[in-house]
Amino acid sequence: MHPESMRHMKMAFRKHLNPMGPGSVLEVGSKSQRGEYRSIFEGHGWKFTGADLEEGRNVDVVLEDPFRFPFEDNSFDCIISGQMLEHNTMFWLTFMEMARVVRMGGVMVHIAPSRGPEHRAPTDCWRFYRDGMNALGEWCGMEMLQSSTDWSRADLAWKAKYRPRSAQRMEAEAIMLDTGWGDTVGVFRKVTPTTSSVGADYIRRFAEMYQDAPALRIAAE
Repeated sequence: MHPESMRHMKMAFRKHLNPMGPGSVLEVGSKSQRGEYRSIFEGHGWKFTGADLEEGRNVDVVLEDPFRFPFEDNSFDCIISGQMLEHNTMFWLTFMEMARVVRMGGVMVHIAPSRGPEHRAPTDCWRFYRDGMNALGEWCGMEMLQSSTDWSRADLAWKAKYRPRSAQRMEAEAIMLDTGWGDTVGVFRKVTPTTSSVGADYIRRFAEMYQDAPALRIAAE
């Protein structure tokens, strides 16, 4: 884990989570040699559960399927991930599961890069900006509490040539500048039952559309 990610999680904890008081937190994609995020939460009395696709340090629960969690609805007060979403082939499905298992009024914190070299673990699929975090919140019925991207000064200089006011806003909203990975941070609060979210509505509609498709029915059999 790069040091900027740890700083982002500490800042998000102080601002959004510490006022909630100790609770239960699930980290998705937790395998780590040092378990840095765990230290933040357990140091303040939180019950920490780490979940990943394989056994290892900082892993309490091994997920058999990254898109189906073995947890009941509304099981946790907080869900976190750091440098996981970019490796997730269908992150929107995992995000839906994370939204499902966090309680109403609970908080999610996600950190993902906006740039940087390919780093397969075992895949490296995506990069994220503020609007991407906003879209995920809308998909799953989450209120956006914070979305920020750590831009490079080169990005801001290019933007300033065409839209100087926009460049000024981008710089003002960035937490750090010229970091290696240009982390994007999204902090969300659950305000809508996941079954009533926009994403769940689309999933139901797709299921209705395809349930009578002969080719799909034969393949399923």
